[in-house]
Amino acid sequence: TVAYAVAQQDLFFAAVVAGECAYQQGNLPADFKGRPEFKDIALPCGVLVASFLAIQTDNGVVTPGGLILGAAGCVLAGKMFLDRFDAIDDDGMDWPGPRVFPGTGILFALFALLANVEALPRIMGGV
Repeated sequence: TVAYAVAQQDLFFAAVVAGECAYQQGNLPADFKGRPEFKDIALPCGVLVASFLAIQTDNGVVTPGGLILGAAGCVLAGKMFLDRFDAIDDDGMDWPGPRVFPGTGILFALFALLANVEALPRIMGGV
């Protein structure tokens, strides 16, 4: 169903957020502004994984709650990416530069948020 597809997207998005953090940990110096930290991704990734588990219950109450939880996880991840994007100083000389990863993360968060929000009325109305 639609909810299962969104659940898979939430789980994959959590993996992308964690993978990007691990990748940047190895590429950016520890004092780099906008460098992701594992403590910063724990909450959004945990919420996205919890939404996956809630949606998988296929319960009339828990599944919509899982979609709402997934939307909240996407907002948290998007805020984290936006904060990182703003923290990075743009020198104007290197394109796309270090802002490409949080910038892409903002887009991914938006797409995953829209998937969760659009799925909610479809499963609630039985469409």
